[in-house]
Amino acid sequence: MVFLCFKGFIRWLQGKCGRRSLKVPTSTSKVVANRNYASWPLRSGLDFDLANDEASRPRRSWSSWFFGGSGQDSNRSETTEETAFHDHDIEAMSDDQYDSPTQPRTIFHALHLSFEEIRQILPELAWKGFDAVQIPPAQLSPRGDLRQHWYLRYQPLSHLEIDPALGGYEGLQRLCEDAANLRVMVIADCVFNHMAVVASCSEWREAQEDHGKLEELKGRLDRTFGPQLDRNDFQWPWVCLEGHKWDDPNYMFEGWGCGEWSELRFSDKVVNLHLEHLRQLLDCGVSGFRLDAAKHMRPAHVARYVDYVQQEGGFVYTEVLSMDRHLHSQYDKLGKGVPSTDFKVAAAIRNAWRCKNAGGMVSQLSAAESLGHHSVQFVRNHDTMLNDGPAICGIDWRSAEDAALPWAYLIARSEGSVLMHQDDANCPVVQAALGFRAALAPYNLKCEMRAWPPPQFETMQVLLTLSDCPIGLAVFNVSSKSLDFGLPWALEGFSLQEVKAPTPPCEALQAGCSLSELDRRIRPRDARFFLLECTEGPVPAPNPDLHYMTLFYFSGWDAPHVHFSIDNVWTESPGWPLRKSEKPSIRGCPEWTFVFCLKCKGSKIPRPNSHGRWWRIDIPVQKSSSMEFVLNDRGMSWDNAVHGGNYMAQMPGLHILAEGKLASFRKEQGRS
Repeated sequence: MVFLCFKGFIRWLQGKCGRRSLKVPTSTSKVVANRNYASWPLRSGLDFDLANDEASRPRRSWSSWFFGGSGQDSNRSETTEETAFHDHDIEAMSDDQYDSPTQPRTIFHALHLSFEEIRQILPELAWKGFDAVQIPPAQLSPRGDLRQHWYLRYQPLSHLEIDPALGGYEGLQRLCEDAANLRVMVIADCVFNHMAVVASCSEWREAQEDHGKLEELKGRLDRTFGPQLDRNDFQWPWVCLEGHKWDDPNYMFEGWGCGEWSELRFSDKVVNLHLEHLRQLLDCGVSGFRLDAAKHMRPAHVARYVDYVQQEGGFVYTEVLSMDRHLHSQYDKLGKGVPSTDFKVAAAIRNAWRCKNAGGMVSQLSAAESLGHHSVQFVRNHDTMLNDGPAICGIDWRSAEDAALPWAYLIARSEGSVLMHQDDANCPVVQAALGFRAALAPYNLKCEMRAWPPPQFETMQVLLTLSDCPIGLAVFNVSSKSLDFGLPWALEGFSLQEVKAPTPPCEALQAGCSLSELDRRIRPRDARFFLLECTEGPVPAPNPDLHYMTLFYFSGWDAPHVHFSIDNVWTESPGWPLRKSEKPSIRGCPEWTFVFCLKCKGSKIPRPNSHGRWWRIDIPVQKSSSMEFVLNDRGMSWDNAVHGGNYMAQMPGLHILAEGKLASFRKEQGRS
């Protein structure tokens, strides 16, 4: 196994870095994350934030299949709120301290497979690097093909029976037993917000004006879900939850999704049925749980399920389909902390891959927002892949091949939990990234990301470090041509061991070589992954050729971009986005020398206010030269220099631009 091969290197690294307290997991020692997920920050490269994006959520009219109705699509929009990544901690704990499973790192979503089909592929999933498998919702549901009619799994008929169509109680038990032997967590998908559709939205709407029709439909509820549930266990009055109501707190918790989801009323009777379902799953050996449609259940109600699972030692996460950080926070803080689905990361990655080169991608990702290191992350999931209607949150990948390189990037970052739909796991570059991630598990790594080389910026590179010592490198060629890649870091004293897509697991790791011996050729839209081992001397300093043009910009725009030219090579308009920043200050930094000021006499650096805030970008450069640039608001409005021209700045250097006034500073040679 890749991970086993890596243990020796970690032991060497402990001695090299003087961190003797670092433990390698064994059968008697497990690595677990700080349970207070809500307080977890994240550090990722150039102070990553997450990208704001309007989210649209198409509805699926399930009645069109279940009752032969037509169904119509409608959009639902999400709001946005900012957050930031910071550092987090992971600690090693012995078995007697181990009170709940570790949050899994890499989850295989087997939505379209039965329990037996999943059991057959478990060994392959384990050696490919998956430490968890998420099964289809296990409760009794209407019959239908697991792929073509996947959405029927999210229409419960009874929570007191494990569906024989999937393999029943015994089939799930066998799956969990084999998974436990392979140290793979089984995650159950739990649908507690609603029951199956018994009538279309149009029927329910008609019934609001026809008492006889309403009684007929309520009778359907009695017959379909009795004797466990009856009409009194559902939410009245009926409210169609769609359009602007989808995220309106006055409707989002009690409304009937798309006007047809049979919305349950929160009561002890309903909760006890759901807890019985959880008990069955736990008795089968399930140790992980996903709570579907959690944002349509009040946090206090979701807490009942979270507390039950965590008291039983299980892992639980919520599906909160929203770009609103504040809404997610209401669920993150439940119990001992609950991760949630990170649509913000997925939307940020999709936006980044719309850029023409790696420089734009890195700046997009650096300016993006996320829910933090504990979130469940993906490039695309079953909602964004399979639902009808407009793209959810703008996540509109055309195919598994289209999304393969973004998946490789997300997997290689070695952050959070990655949730991968079964259709996306077969591309070679994805499998190589999975092996790379498994080899670096489960340590707390710092991630540095760079676009290289200027001015073309054709590769995106990720360097992973442990205790300031580089241990992993991923190089992504985002261009349409093969090229030989350079590095923005000085790694001459390192041996590079490449991780490739394995056939059997023993072939995942290739023989190590020095940087001078490395074949640096990389194919178009492909990636290469390396484990690093320091073979001589101290931990290296950054590449002496790597410098930055750092620009601080004060603006009231929502998304300022910088359109610039290096060596007469211009970025594609509107250029690279800036990220949110604190007010710039060079006090206490004697290495920075004032060299130029445009219209700055008598000016002070403004504080963030109702008129604007500070933004920042760091553009990597290789040599001293001048840069021509202009600021804009996604190309709609432009901030030009005097007389409508472009701004000019020397590189490398630090530049502060506010209200048309540009101040430039340069770091003195030999000072740090």
